[in-house]
Amino acid sequence: MKTKRDVEFERIFLTYKDQIYRLSISFAQDKELANDLFQEILIRIWSNLEQFKGDSEMGTWIYRIAYNTAVTFSSKEKKRLDQNTGIEPSMEFREPENHSFEIEERFRLLYQAIGELSDSDRIFATLFLEGTSYKTVSEITGISENYVAVKINRIKSLLTKKLNPSPHGK
Repeated sequence: MKTKRDVEFERIFLTYKDQIYRLSISFAQDKELANDLFQEILIRIWSNLEQFKGDSEMGTWIYRIAYNTAVTFSSKEKKRLDQNTGIEPSMEFREPENHSFEIEERFRLLYQAIGELSDSDRIFATLFLEGTSYKTVSEITGISENYVAVKINRIKSLLTKKLNPSPHGK
C-alpha cells in the first residue's frame, strides 16, 4: 500500500520530471552524467519531502533543490575532470521531434551555446526556456527579481551574439 509520501512523490515525479531532466542535461552536458544528476535530484527531493512546509510553491521548492544539487554536482564533476583528464564531456541534445532539419539545427546550436555558458548563466537560461517566471527564478536562486531580469537579458544578448555573429567581427 502506498503511503501519502509515496503518492506525493509520484505526483511530483510525473509533474516535474521533464523540467528536472532538462536542467540535468544543461548542467551535466553528457547523457550518462545527466542521468546521474537526475537521480541525485530525485533522491534529494524524496529525502526532503517531509520537510516541505508550504512556505513557497511546490515547484519553486523542487527547482531550489534541483538547482542546489546541480551546482554541487557540477563543481564536483569539474574537479574530477580536471584531476583525471582535463577534458570536458561533450554536450548531448534531445532533438526536437517532427521538425525540419533547420529547426533541429537551430535547437542544437542554441543548446551548444548554452552549454558554453557558466554554470550560473546556464541555470538562468534553462529556467528562462522553461518559461519560469522571474519571481520564481528569484526564489530559486536567492537574488532579486530585477537582477534576474538583468541577468536574463545579458544572457539573451550573449546567446544572440554567439548564434548570429556580426560579419565584421563586432
